[in-house]
This record gives sequence, C-alpha cells and structure tokens, in this order.
Amino acid sequence: MRTLLPLVVAGLCVAAPAVAQDAHAGHGSHAGHGQAASGDHAAHSVVTSPADGAMTDGSPDWFTATFPHAMTLKTVTVQAEGVAAVSVPVTAAAATTRVSADLPTLRPGNYVLNWTAEGGDGHVMTGAVRFMVH
Repeated sequence: MRTLLPLVVAGLCVAAPAVAQDAHAGHGSHAGHGQAASGDHAAHSVVTSPADGAMTDGSPDWFTATFPHAMTLKTVTVQAEGVAAVSVPVTAAAATTRVSADLPTLRPGNYVLNWTAEGGDGHVMTGAVRFMVH
C-alpha cells in the first residue's frame, strides 16, 4: 500500500489533501518520505495542504496539517529544487488538531516542505510534502 500511495495522491485533483500515515506508537520520532513511518499501533491519518503531489495555481499562502490528535507545530522548512532550504517561522501555539504556518511567496517550480510536530506526551512526528507551483 505504501508504494501505491504516491501514485494515488498524484492522481488526485489539484491541491487535494495528502494523507500521511502516523504510527502513534507512543514516543520517539516518526519519519517518512511524504508520510510518517508506521509502527506497532494502528495508523492514523495526517492531512496536509498543500498536498503531497499537488500542482498549485500560484504560491500557496500557508501550510496546514490536520492530525488525529492534538499536536504542536515545531518546524517547517521549504526547499526549491536545487536551492537551500528556507526555515518558515512557526508561531508558538497550544497543541491542536489543525496547525498552520504562513509560507513565503514561492516562484513557479518544484518544492519539498518538511515539517515537525510534537504531541503533548512528547512524541514527535515528521513529514515531507512535495508539490509544484505553477
């Protein structure tokens, strides 16, 4: 199923939400390539905007992630193809199921956005979103 997910997501409408797997396996770091790695417990959905594989019509104004449980967004970076990653300011906020960060104006091209969030119990989730700005 994991190998099919990028193909399924790429086939969705422009800017459709990406689904990433979160193995809320308790504690530790969950890392993935467009999705968080699976663990021992049942996986939960993380939905992002822009979506992994999205082709946006112009620069997106913000990055948003919706979690199945309260998380605090800790870091966001965005990187254009062939250019160094840029840190996006993340506003300190209470843990919630929907987090966001304002994005800088992005020129047309291919991007990778990496994010990190932390749960109230200290577990960390990470993800990567690949998208194209037209």
